[in-house]
Amino acid sequence: MKKKHELKMFFAFCMILVLTVTGVSGCGSKVKEEELLDQIMMSDTIRWFNACYAILTETNNRDYNLFGGLTNTESNRKDVIRLLDDGWGITDWDSADSTLEWIQKKGHRSEFAKIVRALEKDGMSDIPEDEREAFLLERYDVGGDERAYLYLEWYKMYEDYGIDAISGWDYCRAMNFLGYYYIAGYYSQEEALNISLEIAQTIQPMFDSWDDLMDSYLRGYEYWTEESSDSRKELYEKIKARNDSPYQVDFHMALEKTW
Repeated sequence: MKKKHELKMFFAFCMILVLTVTGVSGCGSKVKEEELLDQIMMSDTIRWFNACYAILTETNNRDYNLFGGLTNTESNRKDVIRLLDDGWGITDWDSADSTLEWIQKKGHRSEFAKIVRALEKDGMSDIPEDEREAFLLERYDVGGDERAYLYLEWYKMYEDYGIDAISGWDYCRAMNFLGYYYIAGYYSQEEALNISLEIAQTIQPMFDSWDDLMDSYLRGYEYWTEESSDSRKELYEKIKARNDSPYQVDFHMALEKTW
């Protein structure tokens, strides 16, 4: 009888373990398998990926310690599918892939480069700063004084940071898209993470630190929106100061496949 009792106790213990691992409790709560997987996958390499777009993730009230900013649930999948369609016309693997290819090969940095190179060719670098606005208005139809100011800002970015002044914007957005593609189901988890690693390894030697990368990202935000990035800069500083910040991960860490 004792052995039978011990055997029953053993099976009861096993059932508790199974229920715990699968997320079933006496209160009826259930943790989905995808959520458990998201928690397991938080290696420093993936946190490095997440750091690239943590500002946007926080802006959208999502979790910058999850790949893609969200758990991979049916509800979140539908939300991201709608977001990608409304914002970028991305509706399937083909449109997702072509958009990512455009960002990687051209992006907004290509448009930026055309503008500043045209200004440089026309002699902008030889014009004193206090005379540049008049020079612009005289030679270009830029849409008035306000637009002229933007062109002057963009050229100043180029002078201070070079032709790749806003490259961080494109590359960080590419990383963000890959997280979205995974949640939307357009890319498999393996595919999204593998390409994220490739882009991360492109980003890393281009910048000196998280501050350097994020400054480039914010300059690109200003170029794209034609608005100040002050609020996003402030948000970046807040995220950096938190205990769970992905920016605690060493920017220069060895980026390796951990999935």
